[in-house]
Amino acid sequence: MVNQSLPPLDDEVRAAHGREHAERPAGIKGGFRLSLTSGQWWWSPGVYRLHGYPRRQWASVRPDGRMLLVHRHPDDRAAFGQAWRHLLADGGMIALRYRIIGVDGLIRPVFAMAYLNDQDDRPLEITGVLQSDGAARA
Repeated sequence: MVNQSLPPLDDEVRAAHGREHAERPAGIKGGFRLSLTSGQWWWSPGVYRLHGYPRRQWASVRPDGRMLLVHRHPDDRAAFGQAWRHLLADGGMIALRYRIIGVDGLIRPVFAMAYLNDQDDRPLEITGVLQSDGAARA
């Protein structure tokens, strides 16, 4: 593999690649943090967008645990809660797919990863990322 390069893309491959990305846009991405010592949440703009909040509301929205469950699709709440309990009890990382029901009424499938950060075996913070995993639907 040393000094081996891929062949240049021909026009047909380049066009197919462009069509694929036009049909499946990257979607919305965001990050979050939860301080386990203070209970304070932080959401990036993408996480507010995934939950359907318009920009003008971001300053007034106060994320918390109850809010997380309210925005989860009812069929996904048990698995979501189980994953969070596992993360808090065992540490490490979780990765899961679930659906968010936004305040705008749209259902957005997402893929999420979260990590438990600790110091001297004391859990300090959960950090994570979310990415929409398909088109939103009503």
